[in-house]
Amino acid sequence: MMMRHLNLSSTVAEIADTVGKRRLATVFPESEVAEIVNAFAGAEHARLVYVVRHDQQLIGVISLGHLAKHLLFHHCDKAVDNLQLISMATSETAADFIDRPVISAHLSETIEPVLKRMLSANIKEIPVLDDQERLVGDLTLVDILHLCSKDILNNESS
Repeated sequence: MMMRHLNLSSTVAEIADTVGKRRLATVFPESEVAEIVNAFAGAEHARLVYVVRHDQQLIGVISLGHLAKHLLFHHCDKAVDNLQLISMATSETAADFIDRPVISAHLSETIEPVLKRMLSANIKEIPVLDDQERLVGDLTLVDILHLCSKDILNNESS
């Protein structure tokens, strides 16, 4: 199989098409913690679980790190303040674990501004949305590095 080389001017849709469909980790806002953990386990590349409505409109994301901090706080060396304990004790559904703000990409965008948003927010995975804000895929930093490597390396040597 021949690898298709894209560049930073390529659209998110072109990258998504090249990457192909992969199983996304999704849950509904009312999903319980066990369902969130199962969603992470069922998607081999996932660092995020996407919280969607039944029409696939994206509501938010849950990062693996955020979920781990809540579920495994008693294993951390850092002191936990009372407000954080209350939040941890009352978190029961996916809606309670959503990270804010959600940084996303749209199919029609070019890769360069998406990459800049990802780097400035220090995120490795981003949801891809259509014009109706429905989740249609995801894009990882590895995808961009792999598919746009020639463009990225040429920019670095200039």
